[in-house]
Amino acid sequence: MNPNFSDSFETIGLYRNVPDSGARSPIFRLFITLFLSLIVQSYTGVRAQQWDFKANMNKVVIPIDITNHIIMLPIQLNGEPLTFILDTGVKETMLFGAVDSAILRNVSSYNFQGLGVDQGIQGLLSLDNVLALGDSILTDHHHDLYVITDSTINLSKNIGVPIHGVLGSNFFQNHLIRIDYVRKKLHVFKSLGDLDKDLSKYTAVKLDLVKDRPFVDITISSGGKLFENSRMLVDLGNSDPLMIFPTTLTDYKISKPYVYEFLGQGFNGNIYGKRNRIDGVTVAKWNFKRLFVSYPDTNSYSARRLVERRVGSIGNQIMSRFDVIFDYADSVMYLRKNKLFGDPFNIDMSGLEVRHVGFSWLKSRTGTKPLGTTSNEGTTINLSNDVLYQIELVPAYVIQHVRIGSPAYLAGVKEGDSIYKINGKYAGKMTLESIKGKLQARDQYGVSLEVKRGDEIVKFRFKLVDPIPLN
Repeated sequence: MNPNFSDSFETIGLYRNVPDSGARSPIFRLFITLFLSLIVQSYTGVRAQQWDFKANMNKVVIPIDITNHIIMLPIQLNGEPLTFILDTGVKETMLFGAVDSAILRNVSSYNFQGLGVDQGIQGLLSLDNVLALGDSILTDHHHDLYVITDSTINLSKNIGVPIHGVLGSNFFQNHLIRIDYVRKKLHVFKSLGDLDKDLSKYTAVKLDLVKDRPFVDITISSGGKLFENSRMLVDLGNSDPLMIFPTTLTDYKISKPYVYEFLGQGFNGNIYGKRNRIDGVTVAKWNFKRLFVSYPDTNSYSARRLVERRVGSIGNQIMSRFDVIFDYADSVMYLRKNKLFGDPFNIDMSGLEVRHVGFSWLKSRTGTKPLGTTSNEGTTINLSNDVLYQIELVPAYVIQHVRIGSPAYLAGVKEGDSIYKINGKYAGKMTLESIKGKLQARDQYGVSLEVKRGDEIVKFRFKLVDPIPLN
């Protein structure tokens, strides 16, 4: 840690007087939605967050978006509007270096340490910023944050919308937070007395706060065995239902059928691991049956650096089935199931990993010129075959990985193919979430896929197949 802070403002992407070690971490592989929870050892000089409510209100409501099971909320950093992920798996606020318009205060170099990182990751620490949520209804006037300058860290490509940073678990410390997944609202209350909900309708779940991150004990049922009191991180930055470190549970075996596939991207390349379904998991009084679980390869993490007794994480595919209230002051989480409770757990059935890679020009037919026009002098007939086209800038999607043996693999789809149409609709007219929805629709659902491969359009047809069938 370099103790010398710059008194000047720095623009991300145009750093001045910041040393660059040129070092790269030799091993760092975890899910793109998980790795942030594993790399920060907090600098002791970072201040506690002090949020001011607008006009001395006692409670505020902030609109959120939920895409691919990730919570996003509007942020203003020193006046610049950005979009951050809300993530209890990360302690501090983090910013990605791809942002090149935000102004930062008091910048110094910083070295991140964490699971699987031997030499550390170079980044920045910025002190005394103004961070505001929503329409400046909640503001911290002295906010400290970390900046990851590594350009390979780009959550936007995996989620399909611009993501500039992460608002971590420290945000939950000084007030109550309610997440309404159905109405897509984040409610923030100064204290328990300001809560506008009847807690008797909720189930209280004890939280263990370790380094300001929330852990709960659950029961896992797999392979005919029960694993009780399994400590899980409540990780709102994890889009899967459940993730387990396979070496942390004695006599735990990953039961068949399972698939071995690409799970994400880290600092040193691609992350692979297994996915299967387990018999069930019990959270408080609720049991979820036959949900799928991800297992990162053992070289993706260091078991000795895990929080004591931690075996994995509960992700948003479980948490989104509840109306959730976090009360860090009393170390408790309140749950009440919502109308999403019975939704199926989503899993890709095509074998394709799709990424948003920027924008491209799309030329699409909008109609033909009229056959004729009428005036006082008579009718003019247009005998040409002219067609009207519209040219617009649209999102571009590329196939990053194809699982061996999957329906798309057997049909001949290749890594690097650019998606042109899916089921007759231009991919550029779709969001990444809607594309993934087509690839997760249901077993035996027919998919018509057109891709650009070089200068030609290649067409495929295949049926989705559940890679981990229920029976």
